[in-house]
Amino acid sequence: MRITKLRMNLAAGICQFFFVFAVIALLLLSCVGPEALKDDGVGQSRVNIALLAGAARGGLVENNTMTGLEDESGIDAITGATNKTFTAGLHAGININGHRLESGLDYIAFDQSVRYTYPAGDYGQRDINFQQIRLPLSYNFLFFRNERNQVALELKVGVSLGYTFSKSITDYGNVPDYRFSTWDAGPTLGLAFYPWRSASGYRAGLYMDIYRGSRIYEDRYHTAEGMGGQSYLKVGIVVQR
Repeated sequence: MRITKLRMNLAAGICQFFFVFAVIALLLLSCVGPEALKDDGVGQSRVNIALLAGAARGGLVENNTMTGLEDESGIDAITGATNKTFTAGLHAGININGHRLESGLDYIAFDQSVRYTYPAGDYGQRDINFQQIRLPLSYNFLFFRNERNQVALELKVGVSLGYTFSKSITDYGNVPDYRFSTWDAGPTLGLAFYPWRSASGYRAGLYMDIYRGSRIYEDRYHTAEGMGGQSYLKVGIVVQR
């Protein structure tokens, strides 16, 4: 029953994502006219559209260091485990003074467990699965241009806003009450490397993003600064025009 429910949630999330993906793609393409996609004379389009897909790992930050907990807190240990999940996105970038301002829409899923171990061998476990739509905004520093002025490396510095549109939380044994926030936001840092750059203006390569944001999860053992916050690493392939 639990596996079936998770599969249904995942299928629903993927369908919702691709619906939003298609809508955003149509809006972006309708806003980006032919003149914007033309070469700017130095090998770069004024506006770039990128498709991203890859794997992610992360979720809420477990308090496995027992930060902020006293000896009388009534718990011996907090441990966690995360699984790899899927992420995809559609981004648009505008070239500004030799660098790029980038934004778009990302889908990302999370699958993790938090285990609470109490004295006398008592324990509980909370399985947390949730899916987000994220809105990133970054300023990209561009490096290593070829003879067509196409960039090989981008360093991205920015922020990201996340909205949790679907979640499934299952408890086993002795676990504390909790609160889960729908929204989170925080800084993000990323890299994109483009080893393949065509004369027609297409680029393909690899990307990596890391994020550490505001608290999305809170219980009596996750009240210290930074505990229960959202955090992830994602890597994948990117194709840009």
